[in-house]
Amino acid sequence: MVLKKQTVWLLTMLSLMLVLGAYYVINDSDDQASSGSMMDEARQIVDELGEEEGEDANDDLLSQVSGSDTMTEARLKRDEVRLKEAEQFSREASSEESSADEVVEANDRALDVLAFTDVEEQLEELIKEIGYSDALVMTADDKVEIMVQADALSKTEALTIMSLAREELSLTEQDQVLVKHGE
Repeated sequence: MVLKKQTVWLLTMLSLMLVLGAYYVINDSDDQASSGSMMDEARQIVDELGEEEGEDANDDLLSQVSGSDTMTEARLKRDEVRLKEAEQFSREASSEESSADEVVEANDRALDVLAFTDVEEQLEELIKEIGYSDALVMTADDKVEIMVQADALSKTEALTIMSLAREELSLTEQDQVLVKHGE
């Protein structure tokens, strides 16, 4: 399937609009000064994460999650990292030195990155529908980490979330699913 540069560019710009829209929603919260400093901190972390590998970046983001605002912030950071990955693949595709096969492969990888973020967001919504106020899903290779906003999490609840994740993400038995709770 050959995708035109315009299609990749359009998908990249739409994703960027979503990230910026979420940024402005956070920035308009009651605590404007706090939100501004959180976004500065988020940018700094994203810059640092841009230099790391994907799994390490996801682990760092999950370790910083502790509440609805920080879950939203971590979600924005995750989306920003993925957007950077997609932009990198788009640049590879638009390079004049790339062969036709390399262009197709780079475009496919860019679209896969953006599509995978959508799948994570759909899983987050499904988890919210079963009774949690917020959820964050982070994936890396064969590892999925899920953070739900709850005071405590029973084994039954964790298993329910794990089975939902395995079903929605089409995971195999070798894929590791971790479920955590935060306040």
